[in-house]
Amino acid sequence: MSMILMILNMLTEVLQSKMLRFYIYFVSLQSMNRNRIVSILTLLLLLVMLGSCASSEERAAQKADFARKVKVALDKRAYKISINRMLPMNGASKSVSYGYSVEIRNDSLFSYLPYFGRAYQVPYGGGKGLTFDAPIGHYQEAKAKNGSRQIDIELKNEEDEYIYHISVFENGSSSIEVQSRQRDPISYSGEVIFDK
Repeated sequence: MSMILMILNMLTEVLQSKMLRFYIYFVSLQSMNRNRIVSILTLLLLLVMLGSCASSEERAAQKADFARKVKVALDKRAYKISINRMLPMNGASKSVSYGYSVEIRNDSLFSYLPYFGRAYQVPYGGGKGLTFDAPIGHYQEAKAKNGSRQIDIELKNEEDEYIYHISVFENGSSSIEVQSRQRDPISYSGEVIFDK
C-alpha cells in the first residue's frame, strides 16, 4: 500500500513539473532494488504518454470543430475576418492593431480597413478609404487545390468600385486583396473570428 502511495505522490509531482521534489523521491528510491525503480519509471512514462495522447485527441477534435464552424459561416455568407497584417503595394508589411476587419452579413460587406498607398482620384480630404459598408454586387466562390475557399466580391459605393479577393483556409486563416479603380491594390492577412 505504501508503494502505491509513493508512486501516486511521484506522479503528482511529475505532472506538476516540480522536478526538485521528483529528484528527492528518486534519490529515496535508490534504497529499493533496480527492478522496482525501472518498473516505476516505466509506469510513470506510460502514464505521461497516455495523458499526452488524450490532449492531442482533444486538440484534433477542437480543430475539426473550428473547421466545421468556418465552413458553416462561409456557407451562410455570414462571417467576419479580423485583420492582423497589411501589405501595401509599395511598401513593407505592417502589423495592424486590433479592431480592423471585413465582415460579410445580409448580402452586404462591412469594410473597416486601413489604407496606405497611392490614390488617384478621391474626394477632398481623402474620402472614406476602405472604411465603408455597401451591398454586394457579385459574390463568387470556388474551392482551390490547396483546400482554401476563394471568394471574389464585387461592389461599389459613391466613391469607387472594389473587388475583394478573399482566401479562407479550414483553420480560419485568411488573406484579402482589395483592388479598386481609384487606388493602388493592397493585401491583408487575418483570421475568421466568431462572436462569443
